[in-house]
Amino acid sequence: MLDYLQNPPIKHSLMQKFIAIDSPNYFALTPNALQKIQQDKEALNALFQTKAIKPFNFSVESFYFLLDKLSKQYKVALILSSHKMLYEASLHFKKNTFIPLIPNIEDGKIPIQKALAEGADCFIVPYLNEDILTSNAHLDTILKPYFSIWDISYALALKLPLPKNANIYLANGENLGLIRPLGIMASQREDFYGLSGNYLEIENLYAVFLSALQTQKISNKDYAPSFFENLQNLLGEDSYIFYPSVANTLSLGLKGIKARDFIQSLIFDNIRLINGQDCLFGFLNPSFVLQLMGYTQERARELLSISFIDFQGDTQKLAQKLAQKYLQLKLLGG
Repeated sequence: MLDYLQNPPIKHSLMQKFIAIDSPNYFALTPNALQKIQQDKEALNALFQTKAIKPFNFSVESFYFLLDKLSKQYKVALILSSHKMLYEASLHFKKNTFIPLIPNIEDGKIPIQKALAEGADCFIVPYLNEDILTSNAHLDTILKPYFSIWDISYALALKLPLPKNANIYLANGENLGLIRPLGIMASQREDFYGLSGNYLEIENLYAVFLSALQTQKISNKDYAPSFFENLQNLLGEDSYIFYPSVANTLSLGLKGIKARDFIQSLIFDNIRLINGQDCLFGFLNPSFVLQLMGYTQERARELLSISFIDFQGDTQKLAQKLAQKYLQLKLLGG
């Protein structure tokens, strides 16, 4: 229940709408299918205040083709603390194709001036830096003169204000309870700034996305401060925060733990946690973002990316349970 930002429960009722059609060639067989899709597009565009929308697959391949097109038109600054699949796609390009930007180890913020000094005119920006959950929302004003693509997945999941000056939004349906890797790309121009090639529409994608957004729950109360205060009362300096993050999230550190062991110890208590996207995708490595920033593997394994989406429990009891498991593992040398 503490990983619902990155790993929410699948909304099965919405997913059923993807398999409700009788034929994979629905558009060819049903005369009004495209009309219905256009209506759904208009509704979602109205919500985002954009002019065009299309499916986007949150996979290495889709990110690779997007980066390839961008690199031919712009000098691209790529914030590497973005979606893991985007980071992996960037590794398939020659060195110096992009200007890489990594959060500062001191404060978790993006050193944007480095890219500006090198002549970047295009920026790919995650609303929240992956794993450490620090916000890049302040870059919206700074990047207004430049072409920018923003991954707003976490902003939608947390119901945060969207950047006003973005040219293109990317939104991952997985963070709203849809199956991986369904997503969308929304643009301020109908031609997607020349970045859109041929693509297959997905029946009911836009309607399902809209429903997922409308039913997304997030508490008006910020549970993170009280939870951390209770945990620190029990563990003292053994618990700490890597960097300040947005409301109802924590970039939590527990000294000396191996996050995977700690996560597994809480499974039977129905408490779910993650160590970052590598953990989410089933890889054994700790947070790729912390390692890019210069942390050792041992320190990176202390990270727990926590969120309180749709949380309705008692933060004191939750802190007690986590503290109990932590102390047990520490006693056992784990």
